[in-house]
Formats: sequence, C-alpha cells, structure tokens
Amino acid sequence: IAYLVADNKNHRVQRCTPAEGGACTTVAGVHGLGSAANQLRCPDGVALEQAADGSVIAYLVVDNQNYRVQRCTPAEGGACTTVAGVHGLGSAANQLRCPDGVALEQAAD
Repeated sequence: IAYLVADNKNHRVQRCTPAEGGACTTVAGVHGLGSAANQLRCPDGVALEQAADGSVIAYLVVDNQNYRVQRCTPAEGGACTTVAGVHGLGSAANQLRCPDGVALEQAAD
C-alpha cells in the first residue's frame, strides 16, 4: 500500500509507503514551485489513473494556484500536461479558479 499526498506548501505530490518506514518519493512537482509543465504551485488534490492490472498510468494533480489540473506520468519522469484549465484563471468554460479536487470518470464498457 502507498499513500499519495498533495504536499501543498512544498509544491509537490509525494508517494509515501508505510512498509518502507514512511519513505516518500516525489511523483509530481519534481522541479518545485513554478508554472512550468513540471512544476506546481500549491497542489490541493490528487487522483490516480490506473491500468486494468492496477499499475499507475498517471497522477492527476489539482494545481490550485496555477488554476489547472495536470496529468503527470511516472514513465516519463514526472512529465506533466495540462488537462483542465488550459487558459489559466477565469470563469470561461476552459478556465479554472482555485480548483481543489479532482476525480476520474470511468468509461462505460
């Protein structure tokens, strides 16, 4: 088992494993505070996108103060792309204002 933690004031998402004495690894925000694709500013939530076998495909991260949701892939060293809020702060359909949660909607079979 592992825990995903939105480490808000450290501007990163940590994957922590109790079996390893609580050791944590940064899985998103690996380049610290900022607005570049691989940076976060006050992440507030995280969801996990998994394959059918349970392996991690991506971490979906609410990047609160960058007004976006990032999809970060472990296979690419934490590389992220914006999947919501692509046009920054605002109230238009393609903008967000201080998002604080994310969930995945599963496709129907």
